[in-house]
Amino acid sequence: MPMRPSSTRKRPKVSVVVPIYGVEKYLAQCVNSIIAQTLEDMEIILVDDGSKDKCPEMVDAYAGKDSRIVAVHQENGGYGRAVNRGIELATGEYVGIVEPDDWIEPTMYEEMYNNAKAHDPDMVKCSFYRYDSTLAPEIQSLPWGGRHGSLCIERAPKGVFTIKEYPNLLLFHASVWATLYQSEFIKGQKFIESPSASYQDFPFMVEALCRAKRISVVRKCLLHYRMEQGQYCSTKARDKKAILMAVQCMVGKKILKKHRLYDLLKEEFYFHAYLANIGRYNGIHFINKKEYFMALRELFLELREDSAFQYTYFDFFQKTFIKNVISNRFYATALPWKSIRQYLLCVRLRRRYFFMQILGVQLSIGVCDLTRPALLKIPLFCGSGLPDRVWRDNG
Repeated sequence: MPMRPSSTRKRPKVSVVVPIYGVEKYLAQCVNSIIAQTLEDMEIILVDDGSKDKCPEMVDAYAGKDSRIVAVHQENGGYGRAVNRGIELATGEYVGIVEPDDWIEPTMYEEMYNNAKAHDPDMVKCSFYRYDSTLAPEIQSLPWGGRHGSLCIERAPKGVFTIKEYPNLLLFHASVWATLYQSEFIKGQKFIESPSASYQDFPFMVEALCRAKRISVVRKCLLHYRMEQGQYCSTKARDKKAILMAVQCMVGKKILKKHRLYDLLKEEFYFHAYLANIGRYNGIHFINKKEYFMALRELFLELREDSAFQYTYFDFFQKTFIKNVISNRFYATALPWKSIRQYLLCVRLRRRYFFMQILGVQLSIGVCDLTRPALLKIPLFCGSGLPDRVWRDNG
């Protein structure tokens, strides 16, 4: 049962749901950033999804120190179930989600709440930073970039709009955690619940964008999305789990068709699907690559008979990749020139590790690149990172 404060109070302005599993290393930074928000009228729901580390004790300790915090413990049921439980318990006017290895700017929820009160949207989105704590301080947090990154938020219409009026928003990262939802709106839908599922955020956000009658944006990066070496993250999956991204994109396509928005949004949808899958496809172990290829073929095959599809956002190489998938040319996608070049020669120097591959011979210091194919792998030093004397000189 959730631990709620005994004293009654008025409805909070914002409820923040934090689904938690096995992240004791990052949890304090996440929760502390929420507690420190300039918007103090909040409810913070920490959902421990059966963690085996120290997270349950940390959750209870936070609840004992701050009356705004609700501690929830449940058997492990996966990300979707944890988020659904938190949303179900939320009592705020608006609901936000923060993943336990990320952290947020002090003004995030004040700015998003003020925007919500000004425009009365079903959902408010902001942009975010790509965060890597192992890099030099000046480059640890950089805006999620490119013309399909933060610019999607910066160029959105002022006031409120729908996804029909601004389809480019579908190009943006799903980022369910960089969004504030009107409470009654978000309680009308649920995450897919499966202990083994990943990337449930994509179909969830497609559903929300299709349902929303009023959308607004805050043109700022307000959240730090952690993506770094050594972190367990589904984004970095290199085993068969990565294939679930293609599966979830299929679910997203079905949602568009259910709402009769597929024809209107297919250009944006397929490019988002390409961007979401290409890195995972290139990085997956070769033994699983053919299975991933077939999942991608199922996802994109409908374009083979669609003469109206313009490949609006695709460049020549991206379009060629899709054409190869549709035409069932597996080896043309499995061994692209970039992969061959990196097999023959690749050097990477980071604050915490050094990696070099020459003619198929791989040398590494720090965290080894176990997913890259090589004739011979030589880990010179394995551990959490480079020795201090090494990375301080080169970082």
